[in-house]
Amino acid sequence: GPHPYPTIVKHFQSPIGKEARRQCLDQIGKLPDMVVACVGGGSNAIGIFNGFIPDNTVQLIGVEGGGKGISTGHHCATLCTGTVGVLHGAKTYLLQDENGQIHETECISAGLDYPGVGPEHAYLKDMGRARYVHVSDEQVLDAFFLLTRLEGILPALESAHALAWVSEQKGKYPSQTVVVVNLSGRGDKDIGIVEQHRPLNK
Repeated sequence: GPHPYPTIVKHFQSPIGKEARRQCLDQIGKLPDMVVACVGGGSNAIGIFNGFIPDNTVQLIGVEGGGKGISTGHHCATLCTGTVGVLHGAKTYLLQDENGQIHETECISAGLDYPGVGPEHAYLKDMGRARYVHVSDEQVLDAFFLLTRLEGILPALESAHALAWVSEQKGKYPSQTVVVVNLSGRGDKDIGIVEQHRPLNK
């Protein structure tokens, strides 16, 4: 929405970034190399990014819902494929046609299934401070099961987007790279959706 709503959202989500920053300094004695968060409207991502925006050595990566694939049109990767427009009183990137009519979106995670994004993410993209990527529903399900099996944690499908992108980066960065993944929500709410795509008894 319009100002001051994005500022209000960032303010109340900002403890995520402040706590993550402090914990990194306390536990490993330095800032992370990378902070990764899922992005739909972008509220939890802006919360954690806000703790690290002034630190140019920290890469900020937002992961959007690639749905069935960018080429299919069945996705909600607004920052990766959208164009600038106005929705709900805010100028930002949108999934829209040439007349400004909003496209339908599709994503395995209802929390990311939105045709716009918070305007501060649009600003971070345009100034080059944050990078935005996308993963498919299948990659998200792989990440969901990976974390569940290895750590006993059921990630929310929203957060599993961030996990999916990180898991796809294996071997691309030095082994000592410090990555913070914003793991928000609880995956028990998503079991029904997961089972529709991959029956749990197999």
